[in-house]
Amino acid sequence: MYDASDIIDDDPSTSSSTIEHPAIPAQALASTLGATLGPNGLDKMLIDRQGTVVITNTGATVLESLEVDDPIGRIVRDAVHAHAHRTGDGTTTTALLLGELLSEAETLVGGGLHPNTIVDGYGIALESAHNVLRELAVPVEASDHGTLQQIASTAITGKWDSAATARFATLTVDALCSVDFDVTRATLHAYPGATLADSEQVDGIFIDTETSSTAIDALETGRIRTDPTLAFVEAEIELPERDGSETVVVRDTEELQAVCEYEQERKDDVRDVVVDLDIDVLVCRQSIDDEIRTGLENAGVLAIERTRQDEFAAIARATDGESVASVRDLDRGDLGTAEAVRHRSIGGGDAVVFSGLPAEEHVSLVLRGGTQHVAEETRRIVEDCIAAVQHAADDGGVVPGGGAGMTAVAREVAARATQEGRRTALAVDAFADATTVIPRALARNAGLDPIDAMAALRVRHNEGNSAVGIDRSGELRNMCEVGVVEPATVPIRCLETAFETASLLLRVDERLAATPDPDSDATGHGGHEHAGHEHERDSGHPGGYPWALSH
Repeated sequence: MYDASDIIDDDPSTSSSTIEHPAIPAQALASTLGATLGPNGLDKMLIDRQGTVVITNTGATVLESLEVDDPIGRIVRDAVHAHAHRTGDGTTTTALLLGELLSEAETLVGGGLHPNTIVDGYGIALESAHNVLRELAVPVEASDHGTLQQIASTAITGKWDSAATARFATLTVDALCSVDFDVTRATLHAYPGATLADSEQVDGIFIDTETSSTAIDALETGRIRTDPTLAFVEAEIELPERDGSETVVVRDTEELQAVCEYEQERKDDVRDVVVDLDIDVLVCRQSIDDEIRTGLENAGVLAIERTRQDEFAAIARATDGESVASVRDLDRGDLGTAEAVRHRSIGGGDAVVFSGLPAEEHVSLVLRGGTQHVAEETRRIVEDCIAAVQHAADDGGVVPGGGAGMTAVAREVAARATQEGRRTALAVDAFADATTVIPRALARNAGLDPIDAMAALRVRHNEGNSAVGIDRSGELRNMCEVGVVEPATVPIRCLETAFETASLLLRVDERLAATPDPDSDATGHGGHEHAGHEHERDSGHPGGYPWALSH
């Protein structure tokens, strides 16, 4: 974890106290992320207590890495993390909106407005914001590769130069289109030791033997098994262990030789079952006895062991094979096929690639960078890019970027405030002001005066140009015409998360020390076991997707 004590601090020794307004810690976190927003956003360097350095401008990565002592700050951080897991993009936008909603509420509470009235007003404003963004959305089909590439480019503009931006946008869209936008059939891998231009799309299932624990020794780097027949075994491949009550008494060397011969015969039986079925590649989810593996290799069978469960299932499914409990259960009807199995070396490690899969197409993006830091940041950026394209393909609507969408929301929500009762109208109008934090941050990061930029934006929107926003150079332009668009789902969910979290925090008026649950660990999670396994906390995926294979 990374130390953020200089940003947020809290004295937990007080058993009961009137809580400070939640805007204070929320604004502290928002100000930390504000400079990372948009194509001109800058990176944050995170240094942990061991000196490990991570450089990123992904909001979820920054917040997840910070040590936040304040309970309000932790709620804000967790809300942004949940948004990242659900949506995969817009984490910085969510944090900024939340901080601004709470800041506006602080002013209203100071003026005597009840928190419940503020929440009611924010709810009315959110509904209006939904309507605005849906009306502003332009339909897009999954087959419209041009628009999808614009979405991908918008998500990663400012991370690299224009050539790299175009390359990664193309890689992302092509990869998703090849698997019909089913991200469970797409994987990401990042390796140091090469340039960004060396990143590539690999058709097939790409397994990193380091992260997977998959073991493969017999296939030399670069060698290809063409048109192999594959078998899949769930259990360990070894001789059955003797019962603890059984003993073998060996009285002389002849009897010892007989025991050894018997065991070798049983191992040869396993090899013969595989060979008789003309199996070229044997994939085992668990370990394979060393002598059995050697016998298989001598017979020309490639043995792959300790394959991770999700990868094992994916390979079997994609090759149209069926997994069995043991080698003796194998039948010709259980075997799968592929065009090739290849062993390759990359980034100082090894990988196995299954390509030409008959039953289910898979694709992997192999991302490169000069150092491990660059490679990992590239992976995080591409995850956000995939999330944006996926939302557009699923929900079929895009809105102009560059702060145009939030400026349109601010204008319409402010107009809605005039239709509400006096007290509620104050909260609705405050919501409208809060949404301008996004175009203001974009203007500031582009080197503009936020006040002047907002005034110019309002004039253009009042003239009916609702697609006008701030481009990378700081000019006001029609974002749709220059291809700066984003999925409508992303800003909508950003607003929802910010509203829900603000509503939760606004109703809190006192902090009390709670008695810890003896069955919980220090994090508040139960430390007991269920059904023979220990629960693990969901570490989540900055792009928010259930990558089925190694990444």
